[in-house]
Amino acid sequence: MTLVHQMLQIAKTHWASHWDRTGDEQRLRLAGIEQEMRKIVSALVEGLWEVMAGYLDAVAEGQSRMCGCGRRCERQNHDLRLTVLGIAVLFSVPYFYCRVCKKGTSPVRRWLGLEAGGVSMELERKTTDLTTRMTFGDAVDSLHEQHGHEMDRTQAERITYAVGKEATPYLDERRRRALDTLATEGRTQGPHDLQFTADGGIVMMRTLQRPPKDTVTDPSGLTPARELAKGTWETNGREVRLISVHKVQDTLDRKIDLHIAPYNQTDFTGERMLTTAFEAGLSDNTAIHGVFDMGTWIHPQFNEQFHAYERTLTADISHVTEYLANAGRVLVGSEQAKGWAMSQKHRLLDGDIDAVLGSLSQHRCGAKGAAPCQHDEHGTCLVRVAERYLRNHRSKMNYPETKARGLAVGSGEAECGVKLMKKRMNVAGGWKEDNAKLMLALLTVRKSGWWDDFWAWRNQRDIDRWRKRQHDGVTSRFRGRPCWQLHEPQTNSQSVSSN
Repeated sequence: MTLVHQMLQIAKTHWASHWDRTGDEQRLRLAGIEQEMRKIVSALVEGLWEVMAGYLDAVAEGQSRMCGCGRRCERQNHDLRLTVLGIAVLFSVPYFYCRVCKKGTSPVRRWLGLEAGGVSMELERKTTDLTTRMTFGDAVDSLHEQHGHEMDRTQAERITYAVGKEATPYLDERRRRALDTLATEGRTQGPHDLQFTADGGIVMMRTLQRPPKDTVTDPSGLTPARELAKGTWETNGREVRLISVHKVQDTLDRKIDLHIAPYNQTDFTGERMLTTAFEAGLSDNTAIHGVFDMGTWIHPQFNEQFHAYERTLTADISHVTEYLANAGRVLVGSEQAKGWAMSQKHRLLDGDIDAVLGSLSQHRCGAKGAAPCQHDEHGTCLVRVAERYLRNHRSKMNYPETKARGLAVGSGEAECGVKLMKKRMNVAGGWKEDNAKLMLALLTVRKSGWWDDFWAWRNQRDIDRWRKRQHDGVTSRFRGRPCWQLHEPQTNSQSVSSN
């Protein structure tokens, strides 16, 4: 870049004199040089932003000082404070008004498209890069440590949720394209084998419950501003569902979907199963292997969504072992239950499911001298629960053949993904559900490897909005007020335009 080259040439003329005045412990030591360079770069960036603000002011003056009618416009200056990575920038935002045409414009405000308190996209990216990995409080501390940028926790939340509101349509666009492709033309080429797994985890959500206003008899029971009935927060667990799909031989390039499904709408999750598999490369010649707990929302939707594809199903061995461990508490006692379950697991992996079923079927509830039965939430003996699970899903427990084909028999990656999700989502007091959905959208983007693509998409959207603002500013003429009236109450016949 010519400008950078010219700046470096100027810097060279003063470089030696600057460092000659610096102590040896700074100019001859790597850490000392780095510290001094950071100070120089920080001061330079701050100064360049000031130069940029002056440049925009000059461009606005040149374009808008004269009205299209040939008259000179009045000018009034306003300040617009924006935050970019590391510093706050003060822009002069001139407002121009033509007394003859009675029209006003604020070009800098139209160009930037921000109000006071706005932040740059780079700061949004750095902030959400941290808040999707750690709590908002820890992210604020890391932002200060890594970039020297001070921010409070609530601002980090606002920025994250604002970006999350854009991650939602980004993901919706991807899903829509996937469904359109599958419905119209399909995909003829893709990986031969995909592995699919899914699991769920409970995250605490809080909702505000307000009584009807007409039931409040004491004025202190109403909010001061809007006079709504004061409510109480109720906390309930909601299941966050995780879907993971990848090529069988490439476990690093996973496509992930994290979502909270509406109640009693398993097809909501089913559609996301299909689109996630498409993102992973699903094509007409793909065989998809599913390994998961045979839960009510996973198993039926897997069969429904992938009925047109070659598919195999395996009951996750880890979940099967959990059923066996629960049964073992009845059969051999709590202390030996884990060891007993592991021995039964090895039998299953060797293909001897009949031996495992035999061990379970020998148990007689209430038999004389037998240990008291333990029951699930429905009052069923844990041994009978495990036996029923194995019999119902016996056809999905052909573990020797599955392993011989190089396919997974456990959904550990889904369980690990759920643990990582819960590590970020488990916060004291719980989430508002709408905010939780925004964070899950950002986590989906990040875990699927779309982070760079998402920010390129956001940048293009910003360009499109900028073009629209300029277009509207050219084709639409707004009535305005003289500068001396700007601080007076507006009337119905007069309004200020800031484009």
